[in-house]
Amino acid sequence: MSYKSEYPAGVHVDPEIKSFFENFYAISDTPGDHDKYVDQFTPDATFVLASNKSTGHEQIKQMRLGMWANVTSRKHTIPKIAPLSDTELLLYGTVAFELKSGDKAALDWAGRAEIEKSSGDGKWRFKFYQVYLDTGALNAYKK
Repeated sequence: MSYKSEYPAGVHVDPEIKSFFENFYAISDTPGDHDKYVDQFTPDATFVLASNKSTGHEQIKQMRLGMWANVTSRKHTIPKIAPLSDTELLLYGTVAFELKSGDKAALDWAGRAEIEKSSGDGKWRFKFYQVYLDTGALNAYKK
């Protein structure tokens, strides 16, 4: 599966940042990989999904577990990512998923990400990540 995104013409985006987002959504769509998912965030990161806010690895892991509670598969498509600065980006995408009930759905979403490069291992991670979506559509996850 490809997680490549389109970036604005004439705007340079570090290839490592492009790889970070491609890898993140591949991990996001892989059931189980909870620790690998959490490692995509700084230890004190804030992750906001609709109206749910998590801060730090433990809370983000709990949110991740909740995101998979009623879902058997998910596939993100991120057609556009636009940098606001070297470390702040806007994202637009869709996520298609299949629920344990057998129902299928897809949601449009937008996001804002602040990332930073770790001085320890040189990896990019989310410092702040907020996903905006129709909270009414979130009810599909609760079937």
